[in-house]
Amino acid sequence: NVFMELFSEKWNIRAGDVYLENHKTQFLNFTKKAQGIAANFDFGTEENKTNIFASVALVKGQYAKSDFVGQEGNQGPYKLIGKSGELYVLVISGSERVYVNGILLKRGENNDYTIDYNAGEILFTPLFTITSEMRIAVEYQYSNQNYTRLITYAGGTHENKKWSFGGYVYSENDLKNQPLQQSLSAEQVQILADAGDNPDLMVAPSAYLDSYSDNKILYKKIEVNTVEVFEYSNDPTAILYNVRFSQVAANKGNYILKNSATIGKIYEYIEPINAVPQGNYEPIIQLIAPIKTQVVTFLGKYKPTEKTAVDFEIGLSNNDKNLFSSIDDSNNQGLATKINARQRLFSKIWSIDAFANYQFIAKDFSSVERLYSIEFGRDWNLETTTAG
Repeated sequence: NVFMELFSEKWNIRAGDVYLENHKTQFLNFTKKAQGIAANFDFGTEENKTNIFASVALVKGQYAKSDFVGQEGNQGPYKLIGKSGELYVLVISGSERVYVNGILLKRGENNDYTIDYNAGEILFTPLFTITSEMRIAVEYQYSNQNYTRLITYAGGTHENKKWSFGGYVYSENDLKNQPLQQSLSAEQVQILADAGDNPDLMVAPSAYLDSYSDNKILYKKIEVNTVEVFEYSNDPTAILYNVRFSQVAANKGNYILKNSATIGKIYEYIEPINAVPQGNYEPIIQLIAPIKTQVVTFLGKYKPTEKTAVDFEIGLSNNDKNLFSSIDDSNNQGLATKINARQRLFSKIWSIDAFANYQFIAKDFSSVERLYSIEFGRDWNLETTTAG
């Protein structure tokens, strides 16, 4: 970490590498490594204190979670994938949390595991033997710089002996006019605008006219049963195209990789059989839409006596999966709320307490990271861990 910090007993200001986190709320529970500036101020006394803070930063990575089942006797490496299924991810150093059967492990050659951040691979040490009955979950941040991504995080709390309240505001969004790893044309922006939240529609043709060269892999257009397709060509007199092929799922594409031993990879069109594609490549570019995640939470606690306590939390979220499009925006907002109450009824040799808990989370509510414990789905039979 590289940073500069000014501080006193009541305040501190830090610029450079900042570590943003919130573990005081359920609906806005997260940790994030970023680069920016953060300020924190404390007021009052220990019995009646107020805290306010604010931060603005550029995000280093995006949150992701990989679940898989261990292979008997295989210590690894186990490959981590991106949030959208990316096979090669660059993990942010120190951002990972590795759980086995719900237990948090410790990194280090003399501990439980080591990690190759550049390759995105987990390797378990001989001190922690992997079996086929182990459920492995890895949370981490990985570099996904398709756009410049800005995060703002601010809030404040006030506490005294009987009550406390606070609020937090979190916003993480891509700057859609500042793409990094892709250069969007006006036509591609329009494709994203028409795609809504459907990633299957966020694809654009990759072919463009190009001049002949001995060092280029080029294609010409031909017709196969009235279908216009690309065919490899080294004819300098033909109208030639430079084509980029993207891998898709099996039987979802019409091209296959024919030869990868020459200057570059050559792809060949395969006719569908009974209207079912026979390949796994297409002459398309997968476009990445800019996104925005916003969460606001309010929480409070009231404890007038040692026998009575009430606390609540309300969360509001706004999750836009495509900032270029207003299509499918009806499900962007979500609400979550909870309230807990406890009353001591009798306290002598033994005690009797009455308590009530209520929690509501709308299906469209979107959190920054997971809401519940790492094994919550399994504990309540809500999901099944798949082998990896």
